[in-house]
This record gives sequence, structure tokens and C-alpha cells, in this order.
Amino acid sequence: MDDARVYVPLQSQALVALDRESGAVAWKRDIESAWPPVLRDGVLYLAASDEVHALDPATGEQRWRTSLDRPVTAPLTWAAGWLVAVVEPGEIVAFNPSGGGIAWRTPLTGSSRSAVASEGSRLFVSLDDGRVVALAAPDGARLWEAKLAGTLNAPAATRDRVFVGSDNNRLYALDAGTGTLAWQWRVGGDVIGAATDSAGVVYFASLDNMLRAVNRGNGNQRWKKDIGNRPAIPPQVVNDVLLVTGVAPVVTAYDGRTGAAVGSYTGPAESNLQGAPMVDAQLRAYHVAMVVVTRDGRVTGLRPTAMLYKETAPTPMDVLPGTRLNREGDPKSQIPN
Repeated sequence: MDDARVYVPLQSQALVALDRESGAVAWKRDIESAWPPVLRDGVLYLAASDEVHALDPATGEQRWRTSLDRPVTAPLTWAAGWLVAVVEPGEIVAFNPSGGGIAWRTPLTGSSRSAVASEGSRLFVSLDDGRVVALAAPDGARLWEAKLAGTLNAPAATRDRVFVGSDNNRLYALDAGTGTLAWQWRVGGDVIGAATDSAGVVYFASLDNMLRAVNRGNGNQRWKKDIGNRPAIPPQVVNDVLLVTGVAPVVTAYDGRTGAAVGSYTGPAESNLQGAPMVDAQLRAYHVAMVVVTRDGRVTGLRPTAMLYKETAPTPMDVLPGTRLNREGDPKSQIPN
């Protein structure tokens, strides 16, 4: 979403733009997509089955369209100034966002269904066979690859580390420059993903219903939290707040410094949430700050309740405040000379 609209791909092979404050349909385009769009610099990018579209977010009008000879297999990513797509049978394609031309394409020698992560001038992608590959963002040159155990999820990168969760109950931390293993955490369930903040703290959730915060450099634990719900997607970091979306339709916010729960949203009991909630880092009173989509086709806009000024409603006064003063000259006046 942006300040004005929310953009939702539908299973009916359409993309719909909704007014962010009212939910009214602003425009609709017949484009089939299984992936969330990418918004960047006033352009809306969308991956269809075998092509990439660039649209005007205000009107839905097409700015450019680039066809691919093979299907897209993972969400689009904005990385190091390129729009990046992963296509079958295992290739990364970088598009020039100004006109849609292909800047470079690099074979991965393996398929991938995970989004690409970036940090500085490097791109990182997890492959289905358990490898992590690093590429140079300017030209797609292969820098290194590392083989890890288990089925991997999408990587997260910050500074000199790349973090990858696995279904073998481990979070791996790799050196971003060389791909060597820096440290690893073993927990009581599959690690479904990690997120990092600007201070270098790493947060990861696992299917033993635990959320942990650890140091980027050495993996030392800062805190852990039993979230009481099976996490559905990797954590999200918004400023100093950590959002965790559960399999039950609940989004819970935690203080990133302490792990204390600071708020939650519970969706309709009959339907799970579809994908990650969309959250605005700049909260404004009475304006929609979070939007969630459920699998039964509902889109819900939520306002920050802490900014709704919940003072007691005013009521008529039976007695006027203050002290009554008699008019001058009134013999009953008690006003001194």
C-alpha cells in the first residue's frame, strides 16, 4: 500500500486498487498474479505468470510490460536499484525500472521459490536444494554459494550477515562476504524466517511457538517469548516494533527491545490471514495504519487505537463552575470596596 491506496491481486485474475481510508475500489486491471506487488518511487510493479508489468499506481495505466520466456517462481524484489525476479528453472533476472529492459540474467543451477534479499551491492537467494547463492548486484556475477542442511526459507541480510531458517530447526548466520558459517541456533521447531532491525538485532520465529531476539554478530540471545500461536510467516520489523502473524488469524506486536507484547489484532475466526499485514511506519491519528487480507476475500483497514483520543464524552453541566458575584449596588453584595 501507499498513502492513498491498497493494491491486492485477486484469484479472479485481476489486480484491484482500493482507497486506503474507505476501501472503495479506485481502479481494476485484468492482470493475473500470484505474488504481492512492489511499490517503488511512484511505480507499481507486478509479476504475472510470464511477464512483468509496471503500472501507474494512481490510475492503473501501464507504463511498460516485459515478457519472459519462463514463469516467475518467487515474489518480485527491489534490490540495489534493480527490479529482480526469479524464473524457472532457476535464474535471476534484473530489470531496469525506467523502461523494463533486462539488465542482466544469471543462472542459479537450481530452482528457487523464495524472495531475493539484498544488502549493499550483494543479492542473496535460497535454492530448493539447500544452497544459498550470493550475486553481485551491478552485473549478476556469482560471488559464492553455501550448502546448508534442510529446506531453506527466504534469507534476510544486514551488514555483514545473511540469516536463513531451515526446517531442520536451525537458524544459520553466514558471513555475507564469503558465505562461511558464522554461527547457528538450534531450536525446538522449524525456523520459518528471520528479520533484522537497524541496530543489528535478529528476530526469528519457529514452529515451537517461540520468538527470539539474538545479536547479529555472535548469536547471543537477548530475549525469547512464547507467542502462544503457531507463526505463519517470518516476523516483520516496523521501527522498534516486531509483528508476528499466526496461523490463527492473529497479528501480535512486540517491543523489539524487551519482547513485551504491546498490542494485537484478531481477524475473523472462520478465515486465516492471507500473507503479511501491510503496515505504515508513520502512524497518523484517525488514518488507516494497517491493512490485512483474509483468505475468504476480505480486506480490512485498521486505525491505531492509541491515537483515537478516548477521553470521556462531554456531558451538560447542571451547575456552572465558579463563584457568583452580585451586581454593583446590590445591598446583598459582599464585594469589598
